[in-house]
Amino acid sequence: MPEPGTTAVVIVLPDAAPLLDAAQRIDPSLVRHGVPPHVSLLYPFVPESALTGQDEKGVRSLAASFPAADLLLEELVTASGFVAVTVPGLQPIVDAFRARWPALRPYRGRFGARPAAHVTVAMGAENPTAAAHVRAAIGGLLPLRTRAAAVQLVVLTEEGWRPRFTAPLGGLDGR
Repeated sequence: MPEPGTTAVVIVLPDAAPLLDAAQRIDPSLVRHGVPPHVSLLYPFVPESALTGQDEKGVRSLAASFPAADLLLEELVTASGFVAVTVPGLQPIVDAFRARWPALRPYRGRFGARPAAHVTVAMGAENPTAAAHVRAAIGGLLPLRTRAAAVQLVVLTEEGWRPRFTAPLGGLDGR
């Protein structure tokens, strides 16, 4: 479980909310409360206590170097206790952020050196019946169209994840 002060760089995909809603209807414990559907570009990122202006500038600059993107979510992936939908259209952005901060290991190395860009739909789906129900419900919602418009740097607080700032893709300024 991450600690307060943990940060992440993400792209929020609000149009993917029906995927999480479907999983939550099956078992609310499978979906992280208060966390919108997103693709993690770097998790964990630099701890909040160590964040510098250069880190923030780097996130903003890299976000500005990629255009906003229309995406089609269509491939469901599962692993032990995990259900997700891949987002291959965001893989170049994910790779660029990881290349910019090579010392940061995505997911602390838990999923290998280069985990695919994805939206996590359910975690902790160890019960095979629940996992099968989630897969069926999500599969029925795909394909799904969405748009990636901005990168967010988020910070875990005692109350949950909160945006520190948003930087538009292809934009010059983000607040």
